[in-house]
Amino acid sequence: MKNGQLKPGYNLQIATNSQFVLSYDLFQNPTDTRTLIPFLTMIQNTFGYLPEYIVADAGYGSEQNYMAIIDDFNKTPLITYGMFIKDKTRKFKSDIFNT
Repeated sequence: MKNGQLKPGYNLQIATNSQFVLSYDLFQNPTDTRTLIPFLTMIQNTFGYLPEYIVADAGYGSEQNYMAIIDDFNKTPLITYGMFIKDKTRKFKSDIFNT
């Protein structure tokens, strides 16, 4: 903070299906990328299974998360990466430094 104070920060994760909350957990990790795998593990331990497709927003997109979902959980990740929308623009594609 600007005045030198330190305040605790927590990251709440919620799993839903058809707008019903199935599970939730609280993490001390500052970003979503570090909470996805522990959260999926907790859900799998609680319910005994995970859905075939793991759907999450771009905040969860990382190579570590993609590989863990594919290799460890044998599921299909449907998670875009942070630059997905920018990668699709004509200006980004035509820039020689983005190849």
